[in-house]
Amino acid sequence: MAIIKRQYRTKKQQKPITYYQAEVFIKGVRVAVKNFSVRRSAILWHEEQRYKLTSSPSSLNDQMSFKDCMDRFWKDAETRMMKSTLQSYETRLSYFYKSPLAEVKMSEFKGMKVMEWIDWLKSHKTSKNKGRKSFLAELGLLRTVLYWYRNFINEDFNVPITKKHRQMCLFKPNAPRRPDYFIEPEDAKAWLEWLKNHRSNSVYWRLACFMLLTGVRVGEACGLKWSAVNLEKGFVRIIRRVRWDQRTKHPFLEEVTKTSQSARLVMLAEKLKDILREMKQSALNDLVFTDNKGELLKYNAVQSAFNAGFTALKLPWRSTHICRHTFATIALMETKNLSAVQACLGHTEVRMTQKYAKTVALLSSETGEKTASAIFK
Repeated sequence: MAIIKRQYRTKKQQKPITYYQAEVFIKGVRVAVKNFSVRRSAILWHEEQRYKLTSSPSSLNDQMSFKDCMDRFWKDAETRMMKSTLQSYETRLSYFYKSPLAEVKMSEFKGMKVMEWIDWLKSHKTSKNKGRKSFLAELGLLRTVLYWYRNFINEDFNVPITKKHRQMCLFKPNAPRRPDYFIEPEDAKAWLEWLKNHRSNSVYWRLACFMLLTGVRVGEACGLKWSAVNLEKGFVRIIRRVRWDQRTKHPFLEEVTKTSQSARLVMLAEKLKDILREMKQSALNDLVFTDNKGELLKYNAVQSAFNAGFTALKLPWRSTHICRHTFATIALMETKNLSAVQACLGHTEVRMTQKYAKTVALLSSETGEKTASAIFK
């Protein structure tokens, strides 16, 4: 919508006169313009003209139902998206096909329809689940589908999702993540010792060491091969990952990374090189981290081992991803080099690195000292 508030003043007038200029654009070209003294009149005229000018089958007057749109989106997604992404989307399809949105015409898809759908979600049986805090993931998928529709079917479509809808999806209070979301060095050392002494398979403490000292994702670590490890020059190539099927939990090795930026070289600390040299002497195959049979590690086994150590030491963490946060935070504290940490983590944007490493880590003692001297000088 292009409604522009304008003002003009004549030579004899002290107070400017306000009017509203309504402009109608079709595919980037202005096709109609008119001035009004009242904003509401400008909006009504704008919508009327836009409807008249976009009444072709491929425009806003499209009679395709949202269910048909979902079918076409899914058919296209199966050819382009990773299997892990498809499985994540697949678990949410019932929130669309069995919802009030299914039979809505795309020409009538407005913000009010999204609000009605969110109200339906809040009354859904899964909303009573203890772990269910919001329906933001479902709203995110809806946004993806609508942008796909605009990009590939109807470029005049206006995606009606706003901040209001995101706020509506948050229906249960969710405790904010603690600011010190990383393992303290002394706790990390105690946790590694526990894994080493209380797990018969030493792969778990070695895997934890590798993740803590490199910041790689658990899938990237479990997918590492000896052919990608260069102990002489002290680096590993992150070029593949393990994907765990969400239904069967079975691991699959994929020759891809999460993003193109995730394919990277990671330098190894001397401590880690010593651990890897010892592991290589007893390697069963080309995989670096395996179970006792030389097969790919299952995620639930890794998570169970890590969490057992956290519980035994009364630490508040319950995730394998805490290792990545720990590496990012401590590395930034020690080096103050945000770009280097970003490269190690394989992040495309620096703001994601700041989210992992916490902005507080950028603060130095010099900052506090200078502030104190300014106040108490």
